[in-house]
Amino acid sequence: MRVIVIGAGLAGLRATEQLLAAGCDVQLVEGGRRPGGRVRTVSAPFAGGQYSESGAEWVDAIHVRMIELLDRFGLERLGPGEQWTTIRRWIHHRGRLMSPDDVRAADPAVLDELDHFDRIIDDATADLADPSRPHLHPRAAALDALSLAHVAAQANLGELASLFKLRDAQGEFAAEPADVSLLFVAQQRAYHAAHSGGEVVLSHRVKGGLSAVAIGLAAGVASHITINEHLVALEQDADGVVVHTDRRLLTADHVVLACALPPLRSVDFRTEMPPALATAVHQLGYGTITKTSVQWPQRGWPKGYATTSGRAQRVYEPTVDQPGEQGILMSYCGGDGGREWARLPEPERIELAANEMKAMHGLQTNAMSGYSRAWSNEQRYGGAYAVYTPGQITAHWQVLRQPWGRVHLAGEHVATCTGYMEGALESGETVAARIVAAG
Repeated sequence: MRVIVIGAGLAGLRATEQLLAAGCDVQLVEGGRRPGGRVRTVSAPFAGGQYSESGAEWVDAIHVRMIELLDRFGLERLGPGEQWTTIRRWIHHRGRLMSPDDVRAADPAVLDELDHFDRIIDDATADLADPSRPHLHPRAAALDALSLAHVAAQANLGELASLFKLRDAQGEFAAEPADVSLLFVAQQRAYHAAHSGGEVVLSHRVKGGLSAVAIGLAAGVASHITINEHLVALEQDADGVVVHTDRRLLTADHVVLACALPPLRSVDFRTEMPPALATAVHQLGYGTITKTSVQWPQRGWPKGYATTSGRAQRVYEPTVDQPGEQGILMSYCGGDGGREWARLPEPERIELAANEMKAMHGLQTNAMSGYSRAWSNEQRYGGAYAVYTPGQITAHWQVLRQPWGRVHLAGEHVATCTGYMEGALESGETVAARIVAAG
């Protein structure tokens, strides 16, 4: 059985690996110049061997597929791990850097307001028995019609609580609160609860960077990969699939589209897609993230995350567990802020981030170097990762996860663990198993 896989991100690499293990003849076609997709460690601008992740950054303790790969490739998780909470260690607001205690002193109601917000989310999650099928929630249509902005309004958040929840949406979902379906949030929470067993889940960075995972996977299927080759057109019938690239024509029994949906919107599908699938491919939401890393000669800041009311949104140190006198601070901008930064030239983004970091932490030295990546500017991705906007779980969830004849979608956008590297791997496994079972 011959299979063509389009896209050498983690989903495509995993699908290829598993299809080859099942005895299939596989060709993996990658449009870029390297494997890994939105997994991309950057070290070149930085001194002292330091690095930061321009894309995916964290491996959660419940991400069993990712942990298996770390073990396989001898990759070490760094530090004690991060426990995600709404109130970060610091908040920079109105020119003042405040600790959690300072926040509570400034607004004694903030914790109660945040608890009210979370109870609304918990109520939406309570009846979601199967996180892989959120469209079957007994209140699916009603919850999917609501957004995190509706939740914030119902919780009657004050100024500081509103800022925290705005930054949470822009960070976790890479979108504004109004652009995140409440049912999608409930689905994400249900997945987490189902896999955590009620235990605290810690998240870790990886020593040396996450690109090592993609490099390891790619090495195992290297003879089957072509790079810098782009999908142009596709057609299928009962006998097989024909794939047109900018280099050649390929035929196969099945094709796996293991790429983000935005680039598929310009592909010539000469066999017409079913209307529901075409709508989902063209309309599914994608979050916007611009990550800007700046290296400084000394680490003149407290450890931990800082939420800011400024344009930098969230500022943290990706080198906290790396050696060296120097240190890197990262500005993580999502949603409208990510789009705003994406419209700026990279040097302006770096300067903007550096100036905010200096003001936030009272840094007296000048930045050494930096880089900025706006994933919405990357043509082969069109955004950071999928975010189901209001109405899109009930409209698109199921149709995106079903095969279209001999064409199969893979990627974090069609996984139960949506938005994560774990989900990309999950989707590659799911598609490979389906194709092998079809024979």
